[in-house]
Amino acid sequence: MLSGRFEHLATLIARKANAGEAEAQYQLGSLYRSGRGVPPDEALAFKWMKAAAEQGHVRAEFNLGAMYLAGRGVARDLDQGRKWLAKAAAQGSQEARLLLSSPAARPAKKADANKPATAAQSSRAPSLAPAALVDQNGRSLILDAAARGQTDAIRQLLAGGADIAARDDDDNTALALAAQAGAVAALDLLVSAAAEVDARNKRGETPLMLAAARGHAEAVARLLEQRASVTAATPDGEDALSIAVRGCQAPIISTLVGRGAKPKPAVAGGTSLLMLAAGACDAPVVRLLLTGAVAINAVDEHGRTALWFAARHGDAAAVSALLGKGADPTIADRDGSTPLHAVLDSGQADAAAILLRRETDIERRSPTGNTPLILAARAGSTGMVRDLLRRGAARDAKNNQGNTALMIAAGAGHADVVKTLVEAGADRSLRNKNRETAGDIAISMGNTAVARLLK
Repeated sequence: MLSGRFEHLATLIARKANAGEAEAQYQLGSLYRSGRGVPPDEALAFKWMKAAAEQGHVRAEFNLGAMYLAGRGVARDLDQGRKWLAKAAAQGSQEARLLLSSPAARPAKKADANKPATAAQSSRAPSLAPAALVDQNGRSLILDAAARGQTDAIRQLLAGGADIAARDDDDNTALALAAQAGAVAALDLLVSAAAEVDARNKRGETPLMLAAARGHAEAVARLLEQRASVTAATPDGEDALSIAVRGCQAPIISTLVGRGAKPKPAVAGGTSLLMLAAGACDAPVVRLLLTGAVAINAVDEHGRTALWFAARHGDAAAVSALLGKGADPTIADRDGSTPLHAVLDSGQADAAAILLRRETDIERRSPTGNTPLILAARAGSTGMVRDLLRRGAARDAKNNQGNTALMIAAGAGHADVVKTLVEAGADRSLRNKNRETAGDIAISMGNTAVARLLK
């Protein structure tokens, strides 16, 4: 009976294999060897590997030769093993050449019938004993060698009959562990030995996803060269691109997009990958996601756009890139906060200046009643305060607590902003809902230098 998420895939492969497609026959043989999607069955694995090998499929020839040598799914036959390995080697399989030259493929020397075998003779077995392929806990040694990138050990273990489809407790294959470690040489070796490129672990992650999560750009590129699926996703909807975006891995994102990866419209709560990148990554990552298909003004469940996230992050280059692609700076979230409010909250003057040039309503209030001038004063951005005053911003506008920009700056101890507002004619006598003036607030906060400016 086929298992869960692999049922459909295994069924499709079986149909193609029965129709005589060599690649499908090889894949079906691999599935029976690994027990992924079908119950493990060495005899059926041998059957389908042989069918593919007889059609000249080089990886099947290698696997068939290895199965004959190890006696997996068929009686051990050194001659047949060498025959199929030689065929694979003639087609350029480096692993077949290595296995042909290993002790596992060498004919045993005839022992003198009158002499018992010596210890040295007994040690020259044609293949490694099963005990030499696993550790004391029964875990395949090839897994540890792959995780450490130990290519010599991997070669020896494969030559001795190690199972390339072996898995650890999390269902990671040797290839997955090599990818996770960024061990490119080990990865190449395992792929050439017919490791399953898109094998999934218990979380549904492929080797490509694991390499992307650890920032191993070269491993990602190599797996894609080996036709790793760029669209494969976990049950939660995570794919290699979304994983790379969460890590702000620009080189990996570039490689994935170049191979056809496309940002999903939304990943969680209506949040898109573009929003995630805009809120956490630098401009190069944001630019990589500005494809023709991206919805530049899409909003999340709170009504926030990618531009809003970039503004809060304060990256001027990202803000500029989004505006250049048609991002609308007037879209406010459900609480009424615009990108300009968000950038002024972050105190990033360069990004704020870019947005201010596109903002037509400089008195638009945030959810707490703060005008852009009040927010700039709170951030201590003297340049933005001056810019807003030059554009005619109301000097004495009050927020929901009755505080003006002067009061806010006085309480925060921003002496330069206080001086700028006083010189612009801000009213020092105004009181907030607590009946405090800007001077009262400065004194209560211990900002004596600011208090002197307000006398």
